[in-house]
Amino acid sequence: MDKEKVFELYEKNPWHDVTVERKEGYGTSVTGYHKHSYYEINLILSGEVSILLRDRSEEGYGGRIVLTRPETPHYVSCDDSMLYRRVYLLFTDEFIADRIYEWNRLSTVFGASGNVLSLSAEEADRCLAVINEIDRESEPTSKRILIYYLLSRLLPISERESANQKRLPPYIIEALAYVERSYANKFTADDMARELHVGRTTLMTGFKRYTGKTVKEYADGCRLNRAMRLLEDGQTLESAARSCGFSDAGSLIRSFKREFGTTPHKYVNKKI
Repeated sequence: MDKEKVFELYEKNPWHDVTVERKEGYGTSVTGYHKHSYYEINLILSGEVSILLRDRSEEGYGGRIVLTRPETPHYVSCDDSMLYRRVYLLFTDEFIADRIYEWNRLSTVFGASGNVLSLSAEEADRCLAVINEIDRESEPTSKRILIYYLLSRLLPISERESANQKRLPPYIIEALAYVERSYANKFTADDMARELHVGRTTLMTGFKRYTGKTVKEYADGCRLNRAMRLLEDGQTLESAARSCGFSDAGSLIRSFKREFGTTPHKYVNKKI
């Protein structure tokens, strides 16, 4: 399946408060580390995936769930040769937070910088059943209670997994933060290594090992993801290109087509 077909599978439906979305295809439409303004519970059912959070990384096949709070940077990529299936639950802070006394305890499942939980087949089926029930339910209060129930089932799994999670080396955590704040400006590997007080070779080798991308590839992905959001908000191609570090609108268009097999104009029209 080509990237344009994958992109069509990822078309966004307008939603408020809470929604369930599904994806099936060969590849993802997100190009790098990104964040958004809502909670996400991403149940990965199949596919070989690489998951990157601010302080940890994980690779493996389906049967895992990724949880992120609003504005938590994260990245999930998959092997394009394998069928990737996921169901994800999105809800806003206004919809859920502080509605019950136990929320502070239940919300620890999201971790400080996101969380990844490995699931048995039975656990994955149970999570899928609850998410499907949330999707079918029309009453907001019932949806909220089901979310609480899902988190309550995930809490003991999180406590079980926490001791075994692999943390990223501190210099990689700092490197991700550096790219996130600097992608719109020109910087070199030497600039980055010097600011982080780490050898250039160590930095480049480690970055590729833990993210699966070179620094340039990763920064380009950050630029594209930011450009998507600006275009959705109504900015012109020229304005979005300048804001995200592209030399001009033509450079943004070429990068978009290379990554997604479509143009920014077609992308925005699909979102409307």
